[in-house]
Amino acid sequence: MRKAESGTSLTNRNRYIRMCIAKTLIQLMATKPLNEITVTALVKEANVSRMTFYKYYSSKEEVLSDYLYEIVNEYMQGLKQKEDIGGIHDLKHICYCLTFFKEHSSLIMTLVKADMYNVIMEALNNYMDQYVLPNSNDSRYDLYYYAGALCNVYIKWIERGAVESPEEIAEIVYKHLKR
Repeated sequence: MRKAESGTSLTNRNRYIRMCIAKTLIQLMATKPLNEITVTALVKEANVSRMTFYKYYSSKEEVLSDYLYEIVNEYMQGLKQKEDIGGIHDLKHICYCLTFFKEHSSLIMTLVKADMYNVIMEALNNYMDQYVLPNSNDSRYDLYYYAGALCNVYIKWIERGAVESPEEIAEIVYKHLKR
């Protein structure tokens, strides 16, 4: 995935460059399928060199995975600032999750439309393995099941225009957890 980085300012610059590449790729995917976007077109639009692209990535798919990784990191930073949010099955946590990822719905829907649901699920499964499983009484497969169900509810909610509030959707999910 991502190559090791050292030094805070260097890391911030590297992150900035990587995110420019990722955001540019998402913008291009709004008008073209991923397989029709060349690395040449991507780097030209992102205003970086091919060498810079290959310094960080070996493929366009890796760009998307890295971008999701950064979003999950942002999610985790937000969680750390919430004192009373509870565990992943708690109503406040579910509501926070839906609210947070609603802000990133364009990325998620771009991936769904590009038939890259696997990239989303891989990010969710990695999140469950890395952050949730070590502190959970649930089995790994219980967590995968929950992540998949929540992801499906989220995607269908966004596809239908997110008419309901995150709180309303969180209540529905929470109600099913209590059955």
